Amino acid sequence: MGLIATISEAVSPPRILADPMRMSILADELTRCQYTLSNCARRLGVFPRLGVNFWSTLRRKWEPNENDPVDCLLELLIDGREVPMDQLRRHLSSAFVDTIIETGLAEKDGSILYSRLCLFPCYGKFIVTDRACKNISINQVMWLWGESFILGGMVKRDPRKRAIDLGTGSGVHAILASEHCGSVVCVDISPRALEFARFNAAMNGIRNMEFVLSDLFDSIDGTCDLLLANPPYLPDSGNHVGENFWSGGVDGCNILCNIVRAIPTRLEKSGTANLITLYPMLPGVSIKEQFNGWLQGTLSHYEVLDYTWPVPHYQDLLSEKPFEGDKSAWRFGVVSLRRLESDKGWWKEAGDGWFFREDGSCCVTADHDHLRACARSSHTSAK
Repeated sequence: MGLIATISEAVSPPRILADPMRMSILADELTRCQYTLSNCARRLGVFPRLGVNFWSTLRRKWEPNENDPVDCLLELLIDGREVPMDQLRRHLSSAFVDTIIETGLAEKDGSILYSRLCLFPCYGKFIVTDRACKNISINQVMWLWGESFILGGMVKRDPRKRAIDLGTGSGVHAILASEHCGSVVCVDISPRALEFARFNAAMNGIRNMEFVLSDLFDSIDGTCDLLLANPPYLPDSGNHVGENFWSGGVDGCNILCNIVRAIPTRLEKSGTANLITLYPMLPGVSIKEQFNGWLQGTLSHYEVLDYTWPVPHYQDLLSEKPFEGDKSAWRFGVVSLRRLESDKGWWKEAGDGWFFREDGSCCVTADHDHLRACARSSHTSAK
């Protein structure tokens, strides 16, 4: 299994406090001490595709400064190191320290604080997850790996009526969508994941979110004009789909294909679906052909931006029985589909670039209108 450690430890989800004002202390204090993506990027470094590398295996060497509040928070709530309570109180209020203990974000051992959870800054919001190590005692809520920042950064933040976030996990994509959508539905098959999503919504003061225990769309009524998904995607013959955040079935596409097949009936006209995942395709099959098959030959009814790139050496660090066959056709990234009323759609491969700036911000947006305008301009210039 290599780089990701495996543990067996019961870890409880964070607890929502009854007083909303006390919950607001968390986001207010984190904002005040500038626990931001850009500050974390300066300390930990960036990778051209994956944004901020919170994972210690990938980021540059980092030595925390005990006199810096961001470093103290990274130690405690990202790396899981012990931090003296007095040290944290030098930078953040006693009310903040009391609140992270009462909510279960941190635990106290004498004068020392430690945490079995993680808390990330993410595009102006704050997201609590499980730790990065594989924990076989719980149905883990996925850590914020680079893919969370890719999808979070690339979604075009146009006003929308209703968003649905399938396999919401921590609720990160639903929480980001809440800023520009009238309502957001958080969907997950795991009750534990929904507890994290509820907590993160409460911590960020968000009230336009609904939480539904469901296997994809099974318990969801109606349509949406923004569909978001970061589904489990690893080809894994050792676990059943839905048992964890990584297993996508034997071929890795079990969940993904069900999502795509539902798009014609669940995504409104002019609505957009943004899917980030691994596409473990068979050699000789293009990603465009794969989508057209799932959509039963109706791909021409969509404008598609393909922000994926080849990953022929993809290393599965989580599955009990990793795929050992030909990965030469595998791709990873975001596919963004906008539904049309006509059959004048197109597929644009647009993903072979650097997605992030040095401050950790995303410099690429899945913008169908911009690409269409550029195409019109090029056509006019050619006349």
